[in-house]
Amino acid sequence: MDRNPKAVTAFILSFFGLLFSDLLLFSQTADEIFTSVSGAIVVVEAYDFGGEKSTQGSGVILKDKNILITNFHIFAGNEKLVLKHMDKEIKFSEIVGLSIDKDVLILKLEDGDFPQVKIGTTVTLKAGNKVYAIGSPMGMENTITEGLIGGFRKFEDKKNDIEYIQISAGLSPGSSGGAVLNSEGELIGISTMGFKEGQNLNFAIKIEDVLNVDLGVYSDKVKLESINLFFKGKKLYEDANYEASLEYFDKFLKLVPNDAICLNFRGLTYMQLKEYEKALKDFNQSSKIDIDYLAPVINRADINYKMENYEQAIKDYSKIMSKFPELVGPVYSRGLAYMQQQDWTEAVKDFTKVIKMDKGYIQAYLNRGISYYYNHDYSEAITDWKKAKNLDPSMAPTLNEWIDKADYFMSN
Repeated sequence: MDRNPKAVTAFILSFFGLLFSDLLLFSQTADEIFTSVSGAIVVVEAYDFGGEKSTQGSGVILKDKNILITNFHIFAGNEKLVLKHMDKEIKFSEIVGLSIDKDVLILKLEDGDFPQVKIGTTVTLKAGNKVYAIGSPMGMENTITEGLIGGFRKFEDKKNDIEYIQISAGLSPGSSGGAVLNSEGELIGISTMGFKEGQNLNFAIKIEDVLNVDLGVYSDKVKLESINLFFKGKKLYEDANYEASLEYFDKFLKLVPNDAICLNFRGLTYMQLKEYEKALKDFNQSSKIDIDYLAPVINRADINYKMENYEQAIKDYSKIMSKFPELVGPVYSRGLAYMQQQDWTEAVKDFTKVIKMDKGYIQAYLNRGISYYYNHDYSEAITDWKKAKNLDPSMAPTLNEWIDKADYFMSN
């Protein structure tokens, strides 16, 4: 069949023109995204009980829901919030949602004219996808930064079930609670924290976690007073002022006696003060109140280990491992607990798991070597200690003695 070259060329251009047009519908430039959503990104100011401005962050208005979402830590320990956009105050009627664990605060807005921010999903996100962050770093309102998704992370020290989005888009103090958007301009999360030691090593809370926060009215002064008591105690705990933090946790628990999170923090405080029995009691109560809350289980495991309750510690570490199979810490700690029970075979199994997860884990090689040694597997012990010595040559004097002993028993 004869073909008209001009017609074919026209068809190809038309086809690719349509394809290019479709791509433009799904992907926007940074300035297009900024223009479409910046009117819904506001400054959030928190004022303490003396009326002084204490902290400043950012927030995102969801027009269709008539709410503002932000980080709870901006409000924590303060009395009043003020919302602003381009020096114009935005009125809100009440707090309708909060999650201390997720660090989410939701406010009910009064009427206002704001652009509609499209809600996206994190289900299809992948490392390497482009993202944009819009907030008010250092009070510089409506600042946009661009970056990539670096991965998805859970943090053992956070002791919650939340998986954060790691982003390279620049964040600074004041960015917290701002919008994190995909290349289509859809809201996929709110910025929450960054590592000071890292270069653009920042994180966002997934939008699904934000919108899954239960909504209710928190205008009750008793509720707000109790929340502030908790966060004053938490701040004192973080400042290592443990005796003072206990006072605030006790006051909070008189108002809210069955709060799993506060019981866990009071347990941590007792733990720092070496009042282990009181700490254990709080961790047990916390885990009974909320069976899905793993923080008290993690802390209970550590304290049982300190108190030489190794059997219970092993049970707790096993529970943590079943929930967070990717975490190295609980596996290593369970291996140490097995060592204390002189169950060398199980200890070897756990340290082997650790090494598979992290081939540079020096202490795992060291302790697996010790476990092999006491299990009379001298050749395996020597191999592990030589590996540890190669990873850290400063350990050579001590390890050479152990290697000589193992070599002697192996030869005799």
